[in-house]
Amino acid sequence: MFVSRTGVKAQYHYLTLLAISEFNEWRVLLRGAEVTIHGARQFSEAKAKDHALTLARNYLDEHKREDLPAPATIEWVPTSHDDWLVWHM
Repeated sequence: MFVSRTGVKAQYHYLTLLAISEFNEWRVLLRGAEVTIHGARQFSEAKAKDHALTLARNYLDEHKREDLPAPATIEWVPTSHDDWLVWHM
């Protein structure tokens, strides 16, 4: 059975940033066409968002070596029911 988790998501250039609430922790995931990055668990929504942005900037700067301008603002929106699913037996 698939169970949906709630959280927030944002777009950072071509990466989708996700911060998903799981009980008392927040999981961080970045998705792109060629990559999926699992971040560290965080204990607040604000820290999860900051961690996701840091991961995205570091990935683009250090790994991809792309000099893309930082967006002026990041718009976080609630996730939809099928953005993050967990399988439970």
